[in-house]
Amino acid sequence: MSSHPPQSAGYQNEGSLKRVDNVAASIKNKSASQSFLKGAMILSVSMIAVKLCGAVYKIMLSNIFKDALGDIAASWASGISSNAYELYIPLFTLASAGFPIAVSRLISENSAKERYNDVRQIHKVSKPFFVIMGVICFLIMAVGSYFYAGAIESPYSLYPLLCLSPTIFFGCLVSIYRGYFEGLRNMAPTALSEIVESAFKLFAGLSGAYMVLKIGLDQYKSTSQIFGMSFESEEEAMHTLISFSVSAAIMGITLGSFFAFVFLYFRYKLGKHIIPEEYYQNSIEAMSKKETFKTLLKVAVPIALASLVMNIAGLVDSMIVQKVLYNMALNNGTQFLSRYNGLLDGEISLVPDNIQVTIHTTLWGCYANALTIMQIVTATTQVFGTSAMPNVTSAYTRGNKKELKTSIETVIKLTTLFTFPSGLGLFVLSKPITSMLFKSEVIRVVTPEVLNVMGISVIFIAFSTPICSMLQGVGRIDLPLKLFTVGMIIKIIVNYVFVSVVEINIVGAAIGSLVAYLIICIAALYQLIKHSGIIPNFLTTIIKPFIAAILCAVSAYLFYPIFFRYLNTLFSVILTIIVAAIFYGAALFLLKAFTENELKALPKGDKIIAVLKRWRLLS
Repeated sequence: MSSHPPQSAGYQNEGSLKRVDNVAASIKNKSASQSFLKGAMILSVSMIAVKLCGAVYKIMLSNIFKDALGDIAASWASGISSNAYELYIPLFTLASAGFPIAVSRLISENSAKERYNDVRQIHKVSKPFFVIMGVICFLIMAVGSYFYAGAIESPYSLYPLLCLSPTIFFGCLVSIYRGYFEGLRNMAPTALSEIVESAFKLFAGLSGAYMVLKIGLDQYKSTSQIFGMSFESEEEAMHTLISFSVSAAIMGITLGSFFAFVFLYFRYKLGKHIIPEEYYQNSIEAMSKKETFKTLLKVAVPIALASLVMNIAGLVDSMIVQKVLYNMALNNGTQFLSRYNGLLDGEISLVPDNIQVTIHTTLWGCYANALTIMQIVTATTQVFGTSAMPNVTSAYTRGNKKELKTSIETVIKLTTLFTFPSGLGLFVLSKPITSMLFKSEVIRVVTPEVLNVMGISVIFIAFSTPICSMLQGVGRIDLPLKLFTVGMIIKIIVNYVFVSVVEINIVGAAIGSLVAYLIICIAALYQLIKHSGIIPNFLTTIIKPFIAAILCAVSAYLFYPIFFRYLNTLFSVILTIIVAAIFYGAALFLLKAFTENELKALPKGDKIIAVLKRWRLLS
């Protein structure tokens, strides 16, 4: 096939021809369009912004409850909020996880082959699927919420679960357009829609939670009722009010999903597409809708199942961990409470005919808070995989080994450069970071213990996602499903063993993740090398960044106590991170971790290269 569509009567106008050729060049040439690095940077910046908003949302929500109702209320509220997500995530995955990636992959593949009518056909066929799946999974969650809340012995989680369920439907509508734009290597619409979604979640969610909590407290003080409801005890009233307030916060998430869809819909309808109409007219005829749907299913099902296995394992994990902790409180309550030196004494009451156990929800909330901090790292590396998928698929489809090797090495290197110092930094600074962010003493005691382990496990969790995305890009869409299935079975077993130990309890959930993702990560990298035929340069992509990250972590460990002698926690952490980053950057350059081509992609790259060559710091 020629490099441009054949000329026709509609191409006689020279200006039109030049415009179309320029657009064609932008589709095929990564440097002219959004290359992997540019796409990754766009998604990374947006994802960091989104995750920071998400972290601020959860931290401020926790602190709102701490200020109004005390320490335990803050971690308990985090627990019922997290419980809502544990059911939502696997159902949302079932509804949408495989199809956006499949749409992105197939659009990228057909664009590389100049089958532009197939690109449009793929987009059309995906619409009804997302709508139908969104409705079905929304209904499943709405009904399933009652069963799930009962299974985890957390009846107050019901209202947040019900309020989160519409988000599945709107999230599916959003996925219609994200997969399309990402397949054409246009990451900006996805990035902007995520920021819109996150902004509504932050401002509408927190405002709603604060107003409901304030109005409810005022009503209870004056009438002993909350929104017209009477209660047998103050404890029951406060638990119900917290549940209502968390539900109001979650409604901000639902609103965010709706407005993200509105943004993407109008962004698409305004016609700012990469492919001009002339290309559709001169492309070969598209496959039938039936064949297109079959192709989508063939690609999407293994991807969706891989994500589903991981998230269902998370749901099962949540149920098992909380059930083990609940039974531990019933059968070994005294030893369990002594583990925390009286901090959680009010969370277990075994008075006959009035057994009250909430410690399992409180500890799960502390675990969720550690997860919130850790996910800032994993979400950033996830976008490396999302951005790499079209490039890896395109290079693999065209048999371009050099481009494929460059794409794979770039993803691995970007992942290690970000993940190694972040993970080791969390390990070293877990307690001061938690103290800096949260007001609740319960969270400040329990969460750092979990975060210590997560600091190591995040390295493997973050690394596994882009590696599996690249496996899908080279045609092995079945392997992530197999790897995650084995890994999640291991995680559930390890979790059960360690969580059952009173001295370890909730920290065991983090240990399970560490063991499982270590195995997944090693196996996935081996399979990528095997099936791509590419052996990455481990010295520059892994070893040198790891050595620099060790120096970064050691500097953080040494400097934080010095700063803390003279400053408060906030400024001590900030200064420690700055100093550690300086050590990290210096170590990378001393180790000559960057190549000249990599630095050229940076702003002022030529000037940086000249300086580094002068100091003999460039490989």
